[in-house]
Amino acid sequence: MSCSRKPEEQVIKLLEEKYANLYINNETHKREVIKELDEYLQKKPIDDNNIEEIRQILNRINDGHVVIFDGRKEKNLRFQSGLNFVKGAYEVRSCPTCSPVIPEDKYEIIGIDGLSLSEYLKKNHNTVAGSTEWGRNYRLVRLLEESTSSTPVALKLKSTTGKVLSTMINWAPSQMQYKPCVSSERLKNNIYKLNIYNLWCDEGKDNVSREGVYENFKRQFDEATAGITDNDRIVIDLRENGGGGDLEVEYTVNAFIEKPVMLYHYKYLRKTHPGKRKWIEKFWPFRLSLWSQDEYDYTRPIHRPKKTFYNAKIITMVSHGCFSSCESIASVLKEEKRTALVGSKTHGGAGDPVIFPLGETPFSINLPTCITWQYKDHFYEGEGVMPQLVSEQDPKNKEDTVLKLAIDQVLKDKQ
Repeated sequence: MSCSRKPEEQVIKLLEEKYANLYINNETHKREVIKELDEYLQKKPIDDNNIEEIRQILNRINDGHVVIFDGRKEKNLRFQSGLNFVKGAYEVRSCPTCSPVIPEDKYEIIGIDGLSLSEYLKKNHNTVAGSTEWGRNYRLVRLLEESTSSTPVALKLKSTTGKVLSTMINWAPSQMQYKPCVSSERLKNNIYKLNIYNLWCDEGKDNVSREGVYENFKRQFDEATAGITDNDRIVIDLRENGGGGDLEVEYTVNAFIEKPVMLYHYKYLRKTHPGKRKWIEKFWPFRLSLWSQDEYDYTRPIHRPKKTFYNAKIITMVSHGCFSSCESIASVLKEEKRTALVGSKTHGGAGDPVIFPLGETPFSINLPTCITWQYKDHFYEGEGVMPQLVSEQDPKNKEDTVLKLAIDQVLKDKQ
């Protein structure tokens, strides 16, 4: 790619030549969005004045991995609403900073800014990217908790008692505390709940090396699993896990499966993977495949925790919030018959995303560079992983109904 190419031209070229998911799951729609973006960029540059409109157009591709980043921290101030969401669901639990205050309970969101929830989601479908309908809905509602805008929003809620109330979200600059990537808690009946929230453990710090991120995850994972005994049954919670690194996936899977197993089956676009392209192809007189040869990644013993749990009974909770490499863990454990998945279908996204800088601007674009299968020729992108036991969190019940179902299942049979 020429160094002299304008950032606006560079974005379109990257999408056409590096974006692997362009060629699967409703290709026509994605190409229409890219054409729309091209027409926009011919009139307006990539700068602070236009970046939000550019992001909105890109989001219409509906791929959670396609994101434009701003490298300047001071230009990317995040805001926080104070909303507390119910884990694994779309419902609100409380909001002490809303006006009026939302007291502790479980509230179904029935309206936003004067529209019903379904109308709001339909109108604002381009606000956030998601490969699937369930993924888009999940991300849209989660934006109410954390935003890059401080514009007030009106919520209409219905409590477990049937009471309808209205409140106003007024965002404030984010002061969110760092949440550990892995934690655990012991429940009744020898049930050990392992919470894996994140597969990228920079611990809220800047400029942490890749090795440091992985070491952080291993330390937290080892500490969280240290209390598991041979008599325990394990419930893994992946419901809020937005993904992260492949090494973290290996480390997690290796704690529960002793033999090497396949993590990914994938193909790179030839233009994105020069190491797979032979010089002779440039002079070959016949049309070559768009894709490089099939490749496979397997778990490796070097990425195995010292303490493993090969015999423990496991149930894993998933939701629309389980995205990217989180979906890999869910898929492998399911396909290797190591666990039953409980909850809702996962988000649906993968593909070795790579960040490409855009010329001399502070912006860069993130794109999946390969197509990835989970199993039986089903792509991660746009497909997701379906649990064996489908269960949405019940907004009328204060109890974590998905967790209750997981506990019931893990107690059913002894191993």
